[in-house]
Amino acid sequence: MYSRIDHFNVMRGVGAVVNHLENLKPLCTKTGLIRSLRRHYGHSVEPVLNNYHVHDSTPTTFVVLASCYDSEFMKFAQRFRELSAHNYASERMPAKHCAKNMWLVKPDAENQGRGIEVFRNNLSAIRKYLREQPESTYWIIQKYLEQPLLYNGRKFDIRVWAFATWRNEYYFYRAGYIRTSSHKYNVEDNWSYIHLTNNCLQQYGNMYGVFEEGNTLSFDEFALYLKEEYPLAKIDFERDLVGRMKDLMIDTYVATKSYLNPNKRSNCFELLGYDFMIDEDFRVWLIEANTNPYIAVSYTHLRAHETSLHLVCRLLLEKKKKKKK
Repeated sequence: MYSRIDHFNVMRGVGAVVNHLENLKPLCTKTGLIRSLRRHYGHSVEPVLNNYHVHDSTPTTFVVLASCYDSEFMKFAQRFRELSAHNYASERMPAKHCAKNMWLVKPDAENQGRGIEVFRNNLSAIRKYLREQPESTYWIIQKYLEQPLLYNGRKFDIRVWAFATWRNEYYFYRAGYIRTSSHKYNVEDNWSYIHLTNNCLQQYGNMYGVFEEGNTLSFDEFALYLKEEYPLAKIDFERDLVGRMKDLMIDTYVATKSYLNPNKRSNCFELLGYDFMIDEDFRVWLIEANTNPYIAVSYTHLRAHETSLHLVCRLLLEKKKKKKK
C-alpha cells in the first residue's frame, strides 16, 4: 500500500494524507505490545532501578505458539501449576486474582473479542484449544483479573482514544467511555457475556441495553457512581484513574514509537483505542491497544465523541496545510 502511495505522491507532486502509520505490530497486536513493553521496562533505567516489571502494568501474559511446544508455553504451564497449588510466590498479580486460576486465551491480531476464550483451572482444555488452531500462529495466554471493580454487580472495561502522528506527536482524547456487561459477574461461570464487555459481542445478547443505553456509560456518569458507592475511598476518577491510564499509554508509545513509522513518511497518523480494567482495589490494568477502534456508535453520549474525533482529524489536516503555506 505504501509503495503505491509513494508513487502517487511522486506522480502528482502532492503529499497524500494516510490514516495509518506504517508498522503497528509492535503496538497494536497483542503479542507485539507485550514484547515491546518487556523490552522497554527491561532496558530503561528507571523501571530497572525500581524493580518495575511489565506485569505491573498488564496482567501476567505469555506469548505462545498454538503448537504448545515452545519454551514460553512451558513457562506458562509451570506458572499454571504453581497457582493451582496456591503457590503465588512467582506471581506479581495479587493472590486474590489467582484463587480460581482463570486465564484468557487470545489470538494475536484479532479485535472485537473474536477468538477469546475463558478457562478456569484446566490446563488440558487450554492446550486442546490451542492445538485446534493453526500450529504456527501466535497467541497470548493472559491471567484473568478475578476480582475486578464492578458497576452495579457487573463487569466493565474502559475505552479511551489516542492520536499519534508522523511528527511523533501523541494526543490523549479526554472523553472515553465505560463498556459494561449485560449480566451479573460470576467467577464460577465461563459464559462470555459475563466476562467480555466488547460491544461487538454484547450487542448480540438478549440483555443488551437493558441497564445502560448501548451498554455504555460516560466518564462523568462513572465518576459520580464512584463517589456515591465508595465515598470513604475518596477516589477522584480523573486524578487517580485517568491519570494512571495516561501514564500507561505513554509507556506504550515510548516503547514503540521508533518502530511505528520506520521510513519516516510524512502526512500519516493513527487513531488508537486503548482498553483498561480496574480491580476492586482501584488499580488500573492495561489490557491492549487497538488500531481501527470501533466508533460507529449511536448512543447519545458517544455521538459527540465521534464528531470530536473527526474534528481532530480535520484540525490535523488544517495544521498540515498551514505549515505547507
